[in-house]
Amino acid sequence: MKTQTITIIGLDRIGASIGLAIKKSPLDVTLIGHDPDEAKGQTAKQTVQAIDKFERNLVSAARMADILVITAQIADIQNILQVIGSEVQPHTLVIDLSSLKRLGLNWAKLHMQQGHYVGAVPVLAAKYLADGRSQTTDATPDLFKNSAFCLMPSPKAEPQAVETAVNFGILLGALPYFVDPDEYDGLMQGTETLPALVSLAMFNALQQSPGWRDMLRFAGRPFALSTLALENDRNIPLHALQNKQATLRWLDALMTELKNVRRLVHEDQEEILAALSEQMAIERAKWLQSRQENDWDERQAPPIEHRGMAEHLFGGWIKRGGDKNAK
Repeated sequence: MKTQTITIIGLDRIGASIGLAIKKSPLDVTLIGHDPDEAKGQTAKQTVQAIDKFERNLVSAARMADILVITAQIADIQNILQVIGSEVQPHTLVIDLSSLKRLGLNWAKLHMQQGHYVGAVPVLAAKYLADGRSQTTDATPDLFKNSAFCLMPSPKAEPQAVETAVNFGILLGALPYFVDPDEYDGLMQGTETLPALVSLAMFNALQQSPGWRDMLRFAGRPFALSTLALENDRNIPLHALQNKQATLRWLDALMTELKNVRRLVHEDQEEILAALSEQMAIERAKWLQSRQENDWDERQAPPIEHRGMAEHLFGGWIKRGGDKNAK
């Protein structure tokens, strides 16, 4: 049987961490990495040792893959799928980890001429949620441990390919969780789109202050983390306009709360402000604890036939879906 290969497109913290998790597993596979930034690719290979080979050419990297993992920004996904849509092997499983799942599925339907597309989102482990790091050198094999691996497969993806995607999430240490793509995108309007728009507005408001240069000198961790979403600036318009009505509803709700907070400050309502702060701190702590335990008593993945992990991920799927003449 031919050599099994996983290609990872995008070698920031997410992509490199996936590579490290695979390398830590018992799987005997070749890991190919691709990134438009060659320096990032060399860092992933030589410094982090998350991949076995860096491939500069996107098409070549895609052609070699039995499993192709895309970790690029949503703003780049359509172009990537256009380029690789007719180049991947017929049996290749394409796992797209970009942030807007309905857009990804629509683009896959338009551009993927072969292969099996599964939209997915690996949720960060609780202990990494607030560290704000995103560089290749920040990669760690347990980035998704004891968290969720959200799955939104294309209707055209064969069941065996979806099974492989489920087990890929398990390999990362995450629990599989099937969700409707429109439902997922709607939920993310509150937790992804709203923080990004707040970052945009807050940074723009502060930089217009006469004391902006001094603020830059003294700004610390709270400001850095609260504006972290601006690192993915090209995603912000896509997120905001994907479901404009939902975005507007969240913005209206936020402005209502900001007006309430402003009123408490204006009226010197220290006790009420303190009580509100304490309540929200408690709720945040509960959320982090729930994330740590990852026990939501929600929908579970469908039962999976028990076989060895290596056979789950590669042997069984490639034998069924790959070249029948492969030896």
